Amino acid sequence: MYELKIALKQVFSRSKQTFFAILAVALAVAVITVMMAMLSGVQGEFIKSSIENNPHIIVNPQDENEEFIHLYRYNSAQIVEKDGVMAVSPKYLGQAALEYRDNAEGVSLQGIEPLAEDTVMRISEDVVEGDIISLVHTKHGILLGDKLAENLEVQLGDRVDVVFPGSQTTSFKVIGLIHTGTAADEITAYARLDSVQEFFNEPGVVSTIGVRVADPYQADLIASSIERENGLDAVSWIEENAEILNLLETQKILVNIFYILIYGIAGFGIANTLITIVAQRTREIGILKAMGASQKSIMAVFLFQSVILGAIGLILGIVLGYIATVALQSYKIEVPQEMYFGLQTLPLEIEPLNFVYAAFFAFIINIISGIYPARKAAKLDPVKAIESA
Repeated sequence: MYELKIALKQVFSRSKQTFFAILAVALAVAVITVMMAMLSGVQGEFIKSSIENNPHIIVNPQDENEEFIHLYRYNSAQIVEKDGVMAVSPKYLGQAALEYRDNAEGVSLQGIEPLAEDTVMRISEDVVEGDIISLVHTKHGILLGDKLAENLEVQLGDRVDVVFPGSQTTSFKVIGLIHTGTAADEITAYARLDSVQEFFNEPGVVSTIGVRVADPYQADLIASSIERENGLDAVSWIEENAEILNLLETQKILVNIFYILIYGIAGFGIANTLITIVAQRTREIGILKAMGASQKSIMAVFLFQSVILGAIGLILGIVLGYIATVALQSYKIEVPQEMYFGLQTLPLEIEPLNFVYAAFFAFIINIISGIYPARKAAKLDPVKAIESA
C-alpha cells in the first residue's frame, strides 16, 4: 500500500515536528491515566471504607423519639431470612467511662453478639492482640481500641472499671485489642450484649441491628423491604453517604471535561503538524495527483500519518502513565482529611480499563484531528499546487 509508505516517509522526514506531536499525545495520555488512577483510588477507597467499616444497612427504631428496638430477636430472625441478606447483628450502644488506676477515658461501649458482629463487620480481621472468640466465653470481657488501651495504659489481662451514672460500676477484663487505623481506635470498646444490657439496666432491647448483604449495591432495595415489612427505619450505606457519592459523580463529570480539554490540546498538536506538512509538501501532493492519485488516496496518506503519530504517542503515554502511577503509589502523598473523606494519603489504583479508555479516546481524537488537513490536501488543484511550490 503506497499511501502508507508515503505517510511513513513524510512523518519521519520532519523529526522535530514529529517529536513534539508525539510528545503532546504522550503527555496527554500520561496525565489522564494518572488522574484516572487517582479518581479510581479515591472512589474505590471511599466505597471500600463505607462497605467494610460499617454495616451495609443499619436498622433503627421507626420513631425518632424511641431509643431502642424491642423484640430485636424476632426482627433479626425475620431480616436474616430476606433474599440477599447474609447476616445480622443486634447491638447496644452506650456512652460510659473506663477507669484504670488514675486514668479515665470516655468510650463508646458497644454490646454485641461476638460471632454475629464478626460476620457483619469482620472484627476479627482488626484484632491485633487476643481474639474475639474469647469474648463469647467471657461474660465480663472487653475488647478495646489499641489507642484507647494506650491512653489508659492497660494491657491484656488487666481489669478496667466501667462507670456510668445510675449504673453499678462493673469490672471488665481486657481480652483483646483492636486496630482499625481510624479515630474509632481511641473510643471503641466491645463487650458482650447481655453484659452491656445488664450494665445499663436495659434488658431485652438494642440500639440498632446491623445488616450485611451479599451485594452492597442492592442495599437500598433490601433496606426498603425491611422498612415496609418490619416497620423499622433502615438506612443503607448508599443512603447514608448519598451526598458524598453525588459529589464523587459531579467530580467525575468535571474530570471528564478536563480529559476532553487535554485530548483537544493534543489533537491540535497533531493537526498543526499535518497542516504544516501539507504546506511544505504542496508540490509533492500536486505531483501525486497529476500522476493519478485519487482524493481518497491523498486523504489516506494524511490519515495514516495521524494514526502513526497518535499510535506512537499513546503507546509512549501509557508507558509514562504507568511508570508515573507506580512511582506515586510508592510515594505516600498526604492529603487534608476533610477534603478527601477522611483519607490520610492519596490512593492510586491501577485499573487496566483506565489505560484502555485513555488509549481509545486518544486514538479517536487523533483520527479526528487528521481529517481537516487530509481533506485540505485532497482538495488541492494539482496544477496550482505544482506552480505554487
